[in-house]
Amino acid sequence: MDISIEGISKTFGETTALESVDLSVPSGRLATLLGASGCGKTTLLRIIAGFETADTGAIRFGERDIAKVPVWKRRIGFVFQNYALWPHMTVAENVAYGLRLRKLPKEAVADKVATGLAMVGLTGREQRRPGQLSGGQQQRVALARALALEPDVLLMDEPLSNLDAKLRVEMRREIRRIQQETGITAVYVTHDQDEALEISDLVAVMNGGRVEQIGAPEDVYERPETTF
Repeated sequence: MDISIEGISKTFGETTALESVDLSVPSGRLATLLGASGCGKTTLLRIIAGFETADTGAIRFGERDIAKVPVWKRRIGFVFQNYALWPHMTVAENVAYGLRLRKLPKEAVADKVATGLAMVGLTGREQRRPGQLSGGQQQRVALARALALEPDVLLMDEPLSNLDAKLRVEMRREIRRIQQETGITAVYVTHDQDEALEISDLVAVMNGGRVEQIGAPEDVYERPETTF
């Protein structure tokens, strides 16, 4: 599923969060929005998801204009920075939550939960609760929950920022492996340059609500287009 972003602008009061942002993510690729806090990367991700509405511009998933489509109809998976797991539910119940809201048969839910947990290496931990898991394991549950919905697009908002340095390296490689195995189109937000350069097919460097440069990681690193 291709993602096309054309002329997206967003203001909050007198603050311009995004200014005429254009970005194309080819189907099956992982694009990273890279930049410091306040550059607009999370706002752009939330607009793609439908949590925020752009003032101007268009967003398309494939040929479908989704700018005015509500979030629950966009077929997205979203992995939050703080995991957003239900603490009173087991691992299996957390992964199954969205599937049950769709009123799928119990057998289908069980199969998708098992497949999702196997993909992230958590088979055997179905009955544990989030408080019994490490931070890395909680993030795997959040990823499995997003993928269980079989979304067209996977969106991740600084999903590794709460992990220690060693675990971040391990988890970013796991995210890249899973993204490549599933072939899902993904947009990933981070302020970590190493992270962006390692996992991305495409990096969009953001500054002050605008995209300074878009390109393959090696192009952005070796041939910067601006002083910034």
